[in-house]
Order: sequence, then C-alpha cells, then structure tokens
Amino acid sequence: MGFNTIPLEQALTVSARADFRSIIGSLPYVDEALDNRAWICGGFARHMMLNRPTKEYFKPAPHPKGYIPSGDIDVFFNSSEDALTTIPKSAHRSQAGFAKEMHDTIKVQFVDDPDLISPTIEETLSNFDIVNCRVAMNHRHVIISDDWQDIECKRLLRIGRNDTPFLGSRIMKYLKYRGLEGLTDDSYETLTGWLAHAANDFKERGWSPQHLIGVEHSVKNLRSQKMVSKEDLIFFIGKWKEAIHERHYGRSFSYKVDWALKELGEGVKEAV
Repeated sequence: MGFNTIPLEQALTVSARADFRSIIGSLPYVDEALDNRAWICGGFARHMMLNRPTKEYFKPAPHPKGYIPSGDIDVFFNSSEDALTTIPKSAHRSQAGFAKEMHDTIKVQFVDDPDLISPTIEETLSNFDIVNCRVAMNHRHVIISDDWQDIECKRLLRIGRNDTPFLGSRIMKYLKYRGLEGLTDDSYETLTGWLAHAANDFKERGWSPQHLIGVEHSVKNLRSQKMVSKEDLIFFIGKWKEAIHERHYGRSFSYKVDWALKELGEGVKEAV
C-alpha cells in the first residue's frame, strides 16, 4: 500500500482551500509549524478532503445517533528536533500523554512522542490505525493513502493496524459521527486481532492502565453493532462480569453473569 501526493490546489475545492487557509491563518502557531516541515494529519485533513464545512467539524452538535464530539487538529513532525523548536512553550501535556496541546477556540495537538515521530510523513501515516485517516496536508501538498478515495466513495472504514487500545472507540466514532457506514471486508480479520489484544489487555506493547480504561466499553459497543462475532466472544469468557437486576412478585433480585457467556446465551447466575 502506497501514497499519492497531490498539490493542494488540485486536492481541495475552492471553498475547502478558503476554509483551510482561514483556520490556519487564525492559528499562528500551526501556520509556523507548517512552515517548519510539520504536517496536519488525520481527522481534520480528511474532513477538508471531503469538502465538509469546518464548523461541522469543530463544534459539538446534536446528531440522530447522539451528540457529535468536536474535532481537533493534529500536527505531526519529521523529527524530535523540529517538534522541540516549533511547539509553543505555553502548550500543555495532553491527557493521553502523546502530545502537547493548545486550546483557544480550536484544540490543537502537537504530537511529540518519539514513538510517533517518523523521518517521513508517509511512515507516520502508515502507523495510523484507520486508513481513512491517512491524510496529511501542509501549505502546498496533500498526501493520501492510495486506496483512500475508493474506501471513502464507498463510505467504508478500513482498519490499518490493530495493536492500539484506542481503535475500538475510534471505529465507533467514525461509524457513528464521521459519515462511514461499515467496515471493508478485509477489516474484519484485523478487528478480530484487535479483540484478541483487548482480551489480553494489550500486554504485548506494555500500555499503561490509563490507556486501557475505555477498552471494555468499546468491545461491548462493537458487539452491540454486530461487529463482534460469537467466535470472537470466546476471547472474553471469564474476563468481565455484568450485574443483572430483576424484580419478581414485588421482590428485587441482583446477580452477576459472565458477560461473554451471556452474549453467547450461556450465562450462569452468580449471587451478588
């Protein structure tokens, strides 16, 4: 899988270019970063390529499926030296710890974790878990995965890697709020790999407990959307308990069941 480089003037519509320049012009520290070999990557760059209004991306709003979370701008660098000299001194460490943030009217994340900095922007994009987000832009060019236009035209999400605990929540966000309607056929096997990692608490990469907080919720959400098969549920037998509360003949009863066995239709009650 490769990448295509397109001049900005060709990649974006006239209105998208105007929006892009207006936003970047209002954020001098981002403008300066782009002048210093940085790239904007991910959700905002994708949004621009899809020619959607920036107001829709940055402002939370009601949605038939819930409440659309506000988006941010992610800035990536080709070296730690570039990051060090470019990131504003007033930026603060992000909650996840991978970036420094500025948050005026728009939240900007300057990604400075050494593990997320690569010598080329193509290498950086190759590490993104969702292929639809493998979009980068600066003042002059847009770089996209060579399958990007095909999967976006089909409104399908393609999983690119499955070894980060955040993938499950990101899949739900992009299917629920970002205009995608399902997974590509080749993504289901990759998702099964992610579920196996989740059942093992991503110990292969040594993620800290704070990064695993949302994994259980994500797995259960994916199951509710029929993206976790009965075969995949086997990974989770014995992992999570679920409290059940019932009322019969005026009396209340509470008990716990194994979540995976319940989903398999084989839940065994345990007294609370």
